[in-house]
Amino acid sequence: MPAVSNGGVSITQPAGNKSTWAARNPGWPIMLPRQPLSAAEKEHRRAEAASRQISAAQRKDRDALLNEAVRSLADELEAKVQVIATTHNITHEKVKKLLGGHKYYRNPRSTQLANAIVHDKAHEVNEGRACGEKLSLQQIRDLARVDPKYQEMTQDEKDELLRALTEYRALKNTSVRATNSAAARDAQSTLEHVFKILDGLALHTGIYVCLFTTRGHVYDSSQPFWYGTDNVMDFWEDVLDVEPDELVRKLEQWACTQGKNIEERNSVEGMQRLCARMLNSGLRIVAKKKIQINFINFEVAIKEKYGIDLLGWPEDVPFQSPRAIINAEHLRTLRDALKAGTCRWAHMSRQQRLEYQERLKERRGAGEVVGKPRKKRSDVGQKRRRTAGGKGLKSATIIESSSEESSSTCGEDDL
Repeated sequence: MPAVSNGGVSITQPAGNKSTWAARNPGWPIMLPRQPLSAAEKEHRRAEAASRQISAAQRKDRDALLNEAVRSLADELEAKVQVIATTHNITHEKVKKLLGGHKYYRNPRSTQLANAIVHDKAHEVNEGRACGEKLSLQQIRDLARVDPKYQEMTQDEKDELLRALTEYRALKNTSVRATNSAAARDAQSTLEHVFKILDGLALHTGIYVCLFTTRGHVYDSSQPFWYGTDNVMDFWEDVLDVEPDELVRKLEQWACTQGKNIEERNSVEGMQRLCARMLNSGLRIVAKKKIQINFINFEVAIKEKYGIDLLGWPEDVPFQSPRAIINAEHLRTLRDALKAGTCRWAHMSRQQRLEYQERLKERRGAGEVVGKPRKKRSDVGQKRRRTAGGKGLKSATIIESSSEESSSTCGEDDL
């Protein structure tokens, strides 16, 4: 399988030892570290840096002029808004709203044809070139701009370029770092970016977030770390009586004891536990009750009783407990659907619930047994004493045993 090297991809196999994450995952694409620059390359980089500094200074002067012009325009606009508000006896905010002060949010960008063309041209012109001899991004763009084969492409040709770039990006995202130092740098830079996003999110929304990270093997060089917004880490000390440092050390010990690679982490047993945990957790969040999913009596125990439905269950995966699914591909499909949110719990609307109850009523009226009835007690019809949880007799009351037990309770869960 390919490995990513200096932004490219190659097919390299790691060494046979277990000292790195790449070595512990043979057969996975590898992101090779960048090679040191030669003296000529360093000189070329310094010349490019000097050129960029000159361009930055010129751009700064242009930006200053633009900012001054925009500031002047804003002052004029503010004065005119105030005049209009006074003239028409309306608020200043309403005038601004009528001017179109809206905030637009864009969805994440999909693969662009321009990027696909540059990717294809880069592969063509840089193939076989040594490090330092490869053309720059601007040079590749200039070549692609004048290349006649990109001027009048059919839709199939465009789709092929987009597909190639999408596959390349997917391969790069699923590649493993070749060295421990590269993996540590990647982890540190990515986490710093995530922390900035979470800090902003906490400021905007007031949520609390805590996060613990650690290395996954004794040979890895990544350091254990914890992060929390505001005073959220007081929770661990005040409620659970454990310090975050102690918790992250225990997490590191547990992870290093596990020492699992990608395949071992995605074992059938592991995915069964993960899917069951995500399903039960999602159900409790939606229901706001400590209940468990009951697949056997799902129609009665969950949908009819609580008015909650499970949407987006993958069509090719049998609807049963994850612990009863032994097909790795089915478990992987279900896990990905749960992570992506396409398979999720949702409250039924009042109309949907009424219609569903009517359908159940019709099915029962037709003699169909909805769900799986509970087994009858072995002492049905016999008198038995009521006890209090094994602590002796609560009272001398004698009750009649009955076989009628609610089939809508979750009971013994098949998870």
